[in-house]
Amino acid sequence: METTHGRTKIVGGMVIAFRDGAHHLLEDGVVVFEGDTIVHVGPSYDGPANQVVNAAGKLIFPGFVSTHAHVNVHEGTRLITDVGRRDVMRSGFLNYTPNNGPDGPPYVAAAIAEDSIRFGFAQLIRNGITTAMAFGGGTPAAADTFAALAGESGIRTYYAPQASSAVNYFTDEGRMVEKWDEANGHAELDRQEAFIDAHHDTFDGRFKGIVVIRNFILATIELMQRGKEIADRRNLRMTTHFCEQLFEFHRIVRDYGITPVDLMEREGLLGENVLLAHAIYLAGHSYTTWEYSNDLEILGRTRTAVSHAPLVMLRRGHALEGFDRYLQHGVTMSIGTDVMPHDIISEMRVGALACKLIARNHEVGTSLDFFNAATLGGAKAFGRDDIGRIAVGAKADIVVMDFDNLQIGPVYDPIRSLVHLASPDLIDHVICDGRFLMRDRVLQGYDEAAVVAGGKRSFQRVLDEFPQRHWSKRSVENEYPKSLSKF
Repeated sequence: METTHGRTKIVGGMVIAFRDGAHHLLEDGVVVFEGDTIVHVGPSYDGPANQVVNAAGKLIFPGFVSTHAHVNVHEGTRLITDVGRRDVMRSGFLNYTPNNGPDGPPYVAAAIAEDSIRFGFAQLIRNGITTAMAFGGGTPAAADTFAALAGESGIRTYYAPQASSAVNYFTDEGRMVEKWDEANGHAELDRQEAFIDAHHDTFDGRFKGIVVIRNFILATIELMQRGKEIADRRNLRMTTHFCEQLFEFHRIVRDYGITPVDLMEREGLLGENVLLAHAIYLAGHSYTTWEYSNDLEILGRTRTAVSHAPLVMLRRGHALEGFDRYLQHGVTMSIGTDVMPHDIISEMRVGALACKLIARNHEVGTSLDFFNAATLGGAKAFGRDDIGRIAVGAKADIVVMDFDNLQIGPVYDPIRSLVHLASPDLIDHVICDGRFLMRDRVLQGYDEAAVVAGGKRSFQRVLDEFPQRHWSKRSVENEYPKSLSKF
């Protein structure tokens, strides 16, 4: 990555600038940063600058914040689009994350960790994401490798190896069952704390620890409460996959007589430092058939944040109902890039369209609502007022995008054009912490061809070892048929 020296001035573009609690449009504006901090935003600047970036015809906006990202090649997800098991109720990850037998790893464990993770970080940068909550597991050694690769990338990363009371696995007959081991879950939390001790606030403060419970439905209340206690005591965030599967909702109602959100509130597991990934199947969703309580009111009142990743759900044929309702109840909404290709612009676009379709109302799911979620909402989810905005004193996390081209065309409203017309390949520069991670569309910290080759190498290993690692012992082509047969 390219380290800047002295002051850098970005001039001549349309700036999405922050003032008085909201984004505003500054036409033909100037942004100046020094070190890791923005020092000037305005219509002109007469002070000194060591380098000047000409942004005429460009859109200048804050680096995106992804609050839920699986940072890798997505070897499993690439196999299951349009196909996969029907008995997991439209879930994608349950096709490839369950273990092969009680103690065998899942078939995606054949991936080459360093190649796969490096590919994921490079893809985040290409998509203008400068802050990401990276969700993943792994051994202590693998977690240390992840931290090193996060530091290498230069983006802001929230991460810790996950903890869980149970795992899913496939039997020899292909049934998915659960294996519970509460002692192991607490041992994983112990290792998580040790990891946070070693890595929190490293890489000039860009790497942050976070308490990660793998999945709400695979954790005991005791494990969740201990995780929340750690987060509270250490002033950290806690995150978990939550109600992204329909059976989660119905299992909790069956076992406790209340909704998962009711249970989380009752047990003290909600709050301003809690980030729920997905939170789709709640009271009021048409699939839950539960109209007896108001989960959204609880999430809003407790200031709990939600990471909304619409693309991965829409690929499986289901969706959150609906984004506008969550906002109306005061829920802190942010955007996650749960699935390849970490394209947060596409996440905003399909999320907005799904919101309009579900509500049957073109006035909801606005471009600004989704842009806010991908910037200010993500910052709020992490408890920060120095990212997700272009303002004096904020971190110099800045994206410069070409806005004078055939794809964009005439611009009336730059936010609507960004959300509904733009694509990541139009991004010229990505700056994080005052350093160019991408300049003139060239990644500064990576040999991109080598990164792509590494991603392909990791994916190929998963394909090659699939028959030995998958419970069915069948070839990957038999398990997940391709769209076209060979000529």
